[in-house]
Amino acid sequence: MIRDIMPFVRPAAEVLVTSPWQLDDDGGTRELPELLPDWDPQADLALHRRVTVHYPEVLAACRLPAGTPLLVVVDWHSSAAHLAGTAFRHIVIEPDELTVTAKLAGANLGGTLVLKTRLVLADDVADPDRARRFSPRHAGEILWEETAEVHLEGVASRFPTSVIDFKLRGFDEDARWAIDIPDDPSVPVAGGVRLYLNQSDTELVTAATRAATPTPLQRRLIEEMYDDVARQLVEACLRPAWRDALLDASEEPGSLAESLIILVSNLFEGESLEAVAARRDADPSVFATALQGALRRTRRETS
Repeated sequence: MIRDIMPFVRPAAEVLVTSPWQLDDDGGTRELPELLPDWDPQADLALHRRVTVHYPEVLAACRLPAGTPLLVVVDWHSSAAHLAGTAFRHIVIEPDELTVTAKLAGANLGGTLVLKTRLVLADDVADPDRARRFSPRHAGEILWEETAEVHLEGVASRFPTSVIDFKLRGFDEDARWAIDIPDDPSVPVAGGVRLYLNQSDTELVTAATRAATPTPLQRRLIEEMYDDVARQLVEACLRPAWRDALLDASEEPGSLAESLIILVSNLFEGESLEAVAARRDADPSVFATALQGALRRTRRETS
């Protein structure tokens, strides 16, 4: 196991007590899951958690002088959007129990969202006599950190969507939606996959425009559409011609391959792409029911 060796002492994990991240949305407050199939890039992502800092214990463990200011900070990074920033900052100069909040614009997110909660030195610490050897001294040095991840490119990933005339495009005029999947899985997921809605289907188009606050009937229609999209994506990534290409491109942040590997892993509880493909090849009809069941279970777990 590889471990970071810091040039200064750090406190034990127990000096900070944290609660799980909570997600606030139209359905109320719930614990942030590993996968957000209902994520809407048109709406902000509002999160909060409780953090308790045992300030004297931190100072003692790090050999810091009394009154040293510390900083609780939350940084975020989005893999698909290739954006990062700081969502929260709070100075700590005494024992503190605080509510940490993070409000992130949906337009800046995509792929995997990584949240890092850190306790750092707020200012440089002067020690002219070097009386406190191996203690942290420079502003920004990390005393404690914790990482959380949530996948935003999941079963109901929001792709670029166009409302078009299906008959003019060559699609069946009675179809409700269509998905265009590129031949190259290394392309960015945000620009590589496109979802088309039939402009004559006013019920679907209206539901899609209200994706953040749908009625119960509209939600069921959107869920039906994204379940079908997920099925088509899973089938695409299990094609023999795609399997090696997917694995080769899966390390590219924000790529279609990365999102598809995450999708398959979440639907089939961590099974590898090869194992899932073997199940499909062995009995396509049984696999179809397994995929259907996985989609329904994922929907229940996040509802």
